[in-house]
Amino acid sequence: MKKVIAVFEIVLGILMPVMAIIGYFPEPELVVEFSCLSNVVTGIWLIIDGILKLKGKELPVRFFGNACVGLFVVFAICMGSLTGAYRMNFKGAFMFLHVISPILVMLFYIIFCDDSKGKVIFKLLLNPVFLMVYFLFDFILGKARGYFVYGFFDAPGFGILHALIFGVVVYILLFAFGALFLLLNRIFHHKK
Repeated sequence: MKKVIAVFEIVLGILMPVMAIIGYFPEPELVVEFSCLSNVVTGIWLIIDGILKLKGKELPVRFFGNACVGLFVVFAICMGSLTGAYRMNFKGAFMFLHVISPILVMLFYIIFCDDSKGKVIFKLLLNPVFLMVYFLFDFILGKARGYFVYGFFDAPGFGILHALIFGVVVYILLFAFGALFLLLNRIFHHKK
């Protein structure tokens, strides 16, 4: 069974960056979007983990807890666009990047990553790190070029204090999402 999971990981891991390249090739300036970066990075993690599993080893589960939380945010924001309040791209490769890969990674974490060992608080504190690092990257990039990736805030008027407040609020939300996924993971693995 571990070999089948490893092959699934490698195939999904290859598909994620390939679809990001296909989707973002026409507009390479948009590769700084979290959808692109999260799919590429998670794909690389999946490939590495799949190869390691074939050798009887694996990456720490925190990689996939982080990927799960980050891609859930991609999925949730994209699904929110269906209300009509804003537009997200679902054409071609973006359907995979915004819907299919997040669902597959969330299911992968819940079903195939046994996250039942270790201190819960440590896991919950680390689950938001991937997305928080991205927000720091976006803040630095936005300050350097005068606009943020998604344009929700005006870069010149968005200072350190605003960023810290935003960061704390987002971290708390991501902490809660991480707790939900950790609970689902533990429920699934407890029954096993």
